[in-house]
Order: sequence, then C-alpha cells, then structure tokens
Amino acid sequence: MTTNKITRIIALVAVTSAVTGVGFLLTAPIPLIPGAIHWRVLAFLPCVFGILLGPYTGFFAGAIGNTLWAIMGGYFNLATPIFDLIGVGLTGYIPGKFIHPEELKNWKGLAKASLISLLSGIIMVPIVAVGFELVGVAPFMSAVYLLALSDLPPIVVGTPIVSAFLLPILESKGLTRLRW
Repeated sequence: MTTNKITRIIALVAVTSAVTGVGFLLTAPIPLIPGAIHWRVLAFLPCVFGILLGPYTGFFAGAIGNTLWAIMGGYFNLATPIFDLIGVGLTGYIPGKFIHPEELKNWKGLAKASLISLLSGIIMVPIVAVGFELVGVAPFMSAVYLLALSDLPPIVVGTPIVSAFLLPILESKGLTRLRW
C-alpha cells in the first residue's frame, strides 16, 4: 500500500468518524433513557460507510464516531470505550464485509444491504446492552428493547436508500476504489 493511499484511508476514517459523531449528536432528539439511549435517526451511517468505503473504514466510523457522540453529548461512561465501541463498530464492519458497492445497483443488492445491516444491528444491540447493565445505566432487557427501537428501523430503511444515493457520487470521485 502506498503512502498516498494510506493517507487517504486515514483521512476517510477521520471524516467518516466525525460525520458519524456529529450526525448522531445532531439527530438524536428523543431520549429513550436520558444520557444513554436516544432515538438515532442516522444510526445507518456506519453501515453505509462500511458498504461504500470498506469494512475497516465502517468499523472505525461506527466505533470512533459513537465515542465522539458520547463525549460531545455528555453520554460517555465506562461502557463506551469497550461495549459501545465494539458493538457500533460492528454495524460498519459487517455490512462492509458482505456487501460491495456494485451490488447496490439493483433491488436485490439493496435488499441484501438492508438485511445484512439489520443483522449487524441485531448483533450490536446485546453487546451495547451488556455494557449499559454493567455500568448501571439500564437493565439488560430494557436496554435491548430500547436500543432495538432506536437503531434498527433507521438501519433497515436508511442503509439502502442513502447507500444508493451516495454510490454514484463516491464512485465519480474514485473513493469506492479505496475500500479498506
């Protein structure tokens, strides 16, 4: 890998992490458990970044972006750097690993993006819920229910729509060739 490509990947990780963190902060208006779980309209961002820019970029967009959101919003707790980081990171990694940008050009690929992203969200929910229970933020089952309510609908609906919209833009800039 050339130095130029490494630099571009680091820049993409930084930008996607910032977009995720700020996006979560600005669009999490309804607290379900104040200070912990908020309905996140843009919960699909790590999935989209993973699909379009690669699984590792998606992982870091989710992991670092969610951590930035927690710090900026005042929601950071001892579970954030472990459970939230891993759980939300996986919502970017899993879709990026199993879906490639060219698959988004037909309805079957978009349906696959929605289903794989849903699976990543289903994996994320109990991981984050364990962290919330361990630090005393919320009981496990309450956290599972509210995390599923807050994140899964936006992931299922938003991932295919936003991915399909961004694909031609990122392809025209050559960014999908940097998948990492």
